[in-house]
Amino acid sequence: MSAACPLSVVHPISRRELLFVVLIALLGAALRFWDLSAIAVEHFDEGVYASNLWFTAEEGYRYPDRHLYAPPLLPSLIEWSLLIFGTAGWVPALPSVIAGVCTIPLIWWMGRKLAGPTAGLAAAILLATNDVHVLYSRTALTEAVLCFFMLLSVSLAHCTFLELKNPPVFSKRSIGLAVLSGLMAGLAWLTKYNGWLSLAIIYSGSLAWAVFGRFSVAQWKWLLAHYVLIGFVAGVIWVPYLLSLDKFGGYAAVAANHRQYFGGLAEWGPALARQISNQWQLSSWTTLVGLIAVGVFICSRLMLKLESLEMRWSRSGAWMVASWIIGLSVAIPLYHPYPRLVVPWWIGVLLAFGGLAAWLQIRAERLGKTLPARPAAIGLAVLALVAFAGPFLESPAWEKRTELEIIAEDFVKITASRAKQAGLAGNEVIFYVYGEPAVFYHISSLDRLAGPIGHLDFAKPETRLNNAPTYLVVGPHAHESDLFVEQWDALGSWFEPVHTTEVRPSRLVQLNNVEPGSGAAVDEYTLYQLKPAP
Repeated sequence: MSAACPLSVVHPISRRELLFVVLIALLGAALRFWDLSAIAVEHFDEGVYASNLWFTAEEGYRYPDRHLYAPPLLPSLIEWSLLIFGTAGWVPALPSVIAGVCTIPLIWWMGRKLAGPTAGLAAAILLATNDVHVLYSRTALTEAVLCFFMLLSVSLAHCTFLELKNPPVFSKRSIGLAVLSGLMAGLAWLTKYNGWLSLAIIYSGSLAWAVFGRFSVAQWKWLLAHYVLIGFVAGVIWVPYLLSLDKFGGYAAVAANHRQYFGGLAEWGPALARQISNQWQLSSWTTLVGLIAVGVFICSRLMLKLESLEMRWSRSGAWMVASWIIGLSVAIPLYHPYPRLVVPWWIGVLLAFGGLAAWLQIRAERLGKTLPARPAAIGLAVLALVAFAGPFLESPAWEKRTELEIIAEDFVKITASRAKQAGLAGNEVIFYVYGEPAVFYHISSLDRLAGPIGHLDFAKPETRLNNAPTYLVVGPHAHESDLFVEQWDALGSWFEPVHTTEVRPSRLVQLNNVEPGSGAAVDEYTLYQLKPAP
């Protein structure tokens, strides 16, 4: 086995273990690919990320101010997915679905390096059935892709540090692993602005390992040299994008936008309580089934075939997992309690649970509390079937999220009919969409000329460019805008209401509210037509 992962020598990878990994990954894939027709762009940020295709070179091939929401990697992946697979409602979620599935064998690999086969398989089971991770793997949001690159970067750094010998030796292998770790950290950073957390986890965790391990001067030099290499490669990936922000006001503009979501220590307690509530509301029987399955696994002899029952932890890996959990546990409640912020936290926690499962299995073996392999395997197969209770019951991870797509289709049909009545082609209309990127995305994907706006200046007679039928789509974000309310008082008389519809947003969107139950139970979307100028 690889010299970079000595735990593979202590615990050789068996065919049975590989079979378990494949089966767990297939279960995770089935849960994430389940009824893709039920998902479509709905979240505000999804609309921003998915809309590259509808903008010209003069507009930078991107939604206005997209840099305030995320770096370009995920929007680019979504753009290529749309070019290759078409504009079906589920296509923008494809990068997240694939990343979510790939994270399952990756967490197994990190878990077995951390504490052996049981730790890896337990972590994989828990991730495969984790409702929150399944949910965000079925969106066009950044979390699933971010978690994949973060975990891969940390895992490669862990392999790098396992190369440290006494006395330390610089090798092509350790250098290559450090380069790959830095590359993955850079890609995490290009996925989401907090992707630098992978570097923070690597540095803080391994620093604690070195301090408590009482490294020699030579070992410190080896470690710091690899620190520099990992950080340098990540910087090479990140800095070009950072410099590209100069034309938009630099990173200071991004940071200023992020600060409005920073609650600080004063809001830490309420935000923590809200995040706990979020995770509870987004979970279902599927998560519980994963926990039970790990319990069955712990009490069985399906994988425990060791000559020695001695627990073998990777200290460097354990310190990095501890850094991952503690750092995010402290930092996440400092921000507006968006449920999506907790998704990376789950990766560290499930790794820790994997290590706990390995320890508990050894205790069960010593106490003689183990199940025979056959009934344990049957029990796990039954639990795998029960895991689909979540999809069948349409729990939050599998809730239908196509309402805005349907609204856009209805608006397009209505305007096409009105255009034909006026003797025009059905697509000879213009849409302006006020503060609703998801609706803008769906209208644009239906081959209609649409523009995202944050003002009503186009309604002024002196600013009108043509006489084509022009429509305005207004949703809940417009009514939250002081500018819209002000301009509507002055310009609202220029608009004729055509159609209004109400929709209940999915739990994914509802839980973005600061307080449970805040905001309207339903969202209202109205289609207006701009009246001709005199």
